[in-house]
Amino acid sequence: LVDRGYEPAFGARPLRRVILKDLQDPLAEAILEGKYGPGDTIQIDLSEGNFTFQKA
Repeated sequence: LVDRGYEPAFGARPLRRVILKDLQDPLAEAILEGKYGPGDTIQIDLSEGNFTFQKA
């Protein structure tokens, strides 16, 4: 996340965008598609530069 979102001139704003785009949005879509439900533990990994999600 830091490699993708660190920009000293802009503070934390670029990091926040990376978190939204690469983590929060895809995870929200997966939840809406029914892949995960209440009480599920989700493991996040990095594979070939992309975050992947799976039930832990």
